Amino acid sequence: MPEKNLLREPLRAFKPYVAGKPIEEVRRELGLTGRIAKLASNENPLGTSPKALVAMRKAIEEVSLYPDDNAFLFRKKLAARYGVDMENVFAAAGSVEVLELCAIAFLERGDNIVTSERTFAIYHLAALKAGADARFAPMIDGGYRYDLGAMAKLVDANTKIVFLANPTNPTGTWFTRDEFDAFMESIPRDVLVVYDSAYEEYTTVQDMPDPMVHLRTGRRLLYVRTMSKAFGLAGIRVGYAIGPKDILGGLMTCRIPFNASLVAQEGAMAALDDVEFVERSREFNRVEIQFLRDGLASLPVTVPPSQTNFLLIDTPKDASWLFLELQKKGVIVRPMGGYGMPNAIRVSPGLREDNERFLAGMRALLA
Repeated sequence: MPEKNLLREPLRAFKPYVAGKPIEEVRRELGLTGRIAKLASNENPLGTSPKALVAMRKAIEEVSLYPDDNAFLFRKKLAARYGVDMENVFAAAGSVEVLELCAIAFLERGDNIVTSERTFAIYHLAALKAGADARFAPMIDGGYRYDLGAMAKLVDANTKIVFLANPTNPTGTWFTRDEFDAFMESIPRDVLVVYDSAYEEYTTVQDMPDPMVHLRTGRRLLYVRTMSKAFGLAGIRVGYAIGPKDILGGLMTCRIPFNASLVAQEGAMAALDDVEFVERSREFNRVEIQFLRDGLASLPVTVPPSQTNFLLIDTPKDASWLFLELQKKGVIVRPMGGYGMPNAIRVSPGLREDNERFLAGMRALLA
């Protein structure tokens, strides 16, 4: 007799999220030596906030102790920054933990989420884990940009959560303040709107939405932030959310104890004060994104506008070969087949020498 499958039924056909390839894995697979340019994971090429490094090195001396389970000082600092009560702040092991907890806390079989096609895969995967359905609105403007109006029309009586990323990953595009305000007017007040703003520090346009405006009117909105990108803290997993007390209470019910580590809390608090590093990261990104865009201009590719620290690059044919050939040249990029864009790759700017190597590889392969 075959043994009984203990895995929950919704998970039996589940395909886990696949992260960008780490440098050491590529070294092992291809036998490469020398410098490898990792441009696949939207990391900060300038490294980590120096203030955060100092704080974390000091915190390491106390890692025999459990962290503050309530992340009191971190949440207090964020509450002051956003002008809210501490009970409106949730500390997390990266913003992805917030997204996963939303599904665990609020979704069940028969519910659905609404989001866009070609957006951050975790929204769909989190819903699948909870046994809920997912509804996807098609993108507009060449298939790269959210259609908030179409998303609003997908909301029905079974919709619990709408997931939005602004700017969105992996296309880099964004929706405006007016578009978002109109969208919120059309969404029932009992639906939770999750506003994922992982790349906010890199935005330069003036008409980005302000989620806090809607939070202060009592809307069920969760404003999700990460410290992984502009602050350079991807490796310690720290993020947070601002939202209504009842919603955060649901997240607290489902989270694991001590989810924000001692080192993460200390590093995050110091990084929040490192304005100079964030400004330097933003300016570096602006220059190098333009350098990449200029270098790609003569190639047969489509590169949509981006307000992030990455570019989506759409090519004339399936890009899986391009991904593999660039790896052989010591350049790691992200293939987009899993996002329904088999012809595309995503690339984050690295240091100038890495960007030059990437462009040289693209010219050689696409000439």
